[in-house]
Amino acid sequence: DASINRGNSGGPMFDMKGNVIGINNAILSPTGGSVGIGFAIPAETAEPIVQKLMKGQSIERGYLGIRIQPLNEDLADSLGIPHNRGEFVQAVEPGGAADKAGLQAGDVVLKVNGQDVTPDQTLSYLVANIKPGEKVAIELMRDAARRTVTATVGSRPTEEELAQRQMFDSDEAQDPMSGKGVSSEGLIEKALGLQVTALNPQITRQLGVSDDTKGLVILAVDPSADAAAKGLQRGDIILSANYKGLGDVSDLEGAVRNVQSSGREAILLRIQRRGRTATYVPVRLR
Repeated sequence: DASINRGNSGGPMFDMKGNVIGINNAILSPTGGSVGIGFAIPAETAEPIVQKLMKGQSIERGYLGIRIQPLNEDLADSLGIPHNRGEFVQAVEPGGAADKAGLQAGDVVLKVNGQDVTPDQTLSYLVANIKPGEKVAIELMRDAARRTVTATVGSRPTEEELAQRQMFDSDEAQDPMSGKGVSSEGLIEKALGLQVTALNPQITRQLGVSDDTKGLVILAVDPSADAAAKGLQRGDIILSANYKGLGDVSDLEGAVRNVQSSGREAILLRIQRRGRTATYVPVRLR
């Protein structure tokens, strides 16, 4: 219950016997003073780092090379799995540790070396505390089936190096489509609030994507739909629905019907936006 103030970050926290029990690192205060909640890194977490620094050694953190997202309720519902267990892989860095181990975008990582991935024990935390070069067993879910892969943990790059990597794109939105949107069959518009059409050579050229890209392009988004709240916009390409590739509008209609018949409340769409890495977005049905 000891008070800490702004400027204490990085300083030691002592118990009544003078033992260092933590390193102060943050404060949540409505006034900026000592009234509020203080946070500290436990001494047992900081002690190994201190020992390395005293020996002149550098600090290395484990790294897999993936972009992850917490498994929120929408994602869990779209996948039909329990809440608060695992993290969702949005993208895999080419040539990285995860890529070499066979992890794919759309996987749900459940365990690392037998330890559950939870909101209190995140994937980043578990991997960061593994020595680079060590092999780890990663339990994941893919296409509703559990499997285990072995990865050799890499070393986390610097923040500057991470910023230069293409997988960590900017969030600048672009609207590559022009012209009036054409409504698809009523089911998709009613269920998802989207108007879509199949890609064709003219649209792929306009969007700047490969001619062999398969999917549906979004022509309009109902502002009141969950799709709009999730950031979907005109010009986005829907590559798959619940892991099934989309060739035409009827494929998405079939996926929506399957979700409705199974009693699920959300569908998992893989979205490609020009100049960005494809990501998975769970969208609730109306």
